[in-house]
Amino acid sequence: MASGLGTGAYLSDRVTFANNGFGAGTVELTVGDGVADGVVVDVSGIDRGPEGRVTETFPVGVRTNPARVWLAAECPDDDALAAALRIDLRVDGRSITDGLRPFAAVAADLVSGERIDDGCLGPDDALAVEVTAELPADAPDALAGTATSLRLRLYAEQCRHVTETAATGANPFAGRACEGPACVSCEDENGVAIGSLTLRYRGDEAARVTVAATGGGAGGVGTGGTVVFAGDVAPNETFVVDGSDAPTNGDPGWLGSNIYVDADSDAADGSDAGSDDSGPGRGNGGPERPAGVKIHTSCSEPLAVGMRFGENGEFEIAAGTTTAGEPLCGSEEN
Repeated sequence: MASGLGTGAYLSDRVTFANNGFGAGTVELTVGDGVADGVVVDVSGIDRGPEGRVTETFPVGVRTNPARVWLAAECPDDDALAAALRIDLRVDGRSITDGLRPFAAVAADLVSGERIDDGCLGPDDALAVEVTAELPADAPDALAGTATSLRLRLYAEQCRHVTETAATGANPFAGRACEGPACVSCEDENGVAIGSLTLRYRGDEAARVTVAATGGGAGGVGTGGTVVFAGDVAPNETFVVDGSDAPTNGDPGWLGSNIYVDADSDAADGSDAGSDDSGPGRGNGGPERPAGVKIHTSCSEPLAVGMRFGENGEFEIAAGTTTAGEPLCGSEEN
């Protein structure tokens, strides 16, 4: 986290001062106890799963004059850890990353900057910036001992003599973008095999989610499917469906032709109303078709990051990788 200094304010009218002096003022950003220029979040001891989560909180303030504050991310290195690591960035308790999301995706969103103050930050005030990092429980062993860099930048502009209307175009990070690693399109049976999908649950209440894979790969052939994820998921939370989580049928790591995502809100609150944990083969389609929303994963039909499935779009593709580790393209890139 590196702090930035900025003096973008100006005097809008000509003013006469004693001794013929005038000035527009200065702004100095602080992180923690002083002017900061260095690392303030250390995730070197992170382990897989929620129990290994790392959270750091630090105050961001200004000196001398009230100021507007922008935060931006630097583009991450093109590495596997940046794609796997989940980051949640909160300002005064409000998530500006939409919850825990892949670090590479968070950086791509924040590289163009986001204003984080609530109507100018005074010299006696401070913003509580909280960074949470989590490595998914199913992160591969190959990530052990690897490193990536979480680099954030701050910029402040004093509020005096600059209206809110004028400030809307003052974002110093506007127009920046990350090139990112080359992505792969999943369409027209182009030889792509999906190895994992990160799904975001867009439902209104917590649910017990079960995902079954069918049709080759982790799903086997001629079966009711293999469960590749089961757990309680909160609204807006992501979860990973991985083809390596189950025995394969000739294609190691491939999810298979289809997955079926089933959400039961009753089971999540501890009740048994309407729940049936008998596994794949129950529900809407007999022994060859598990219950839930079908997502076609063979690439004979387009599949892209950002696509939503379900009657109310309750399941969104947040990220995906091929069995070769290549990232799945977004819907706008296909």
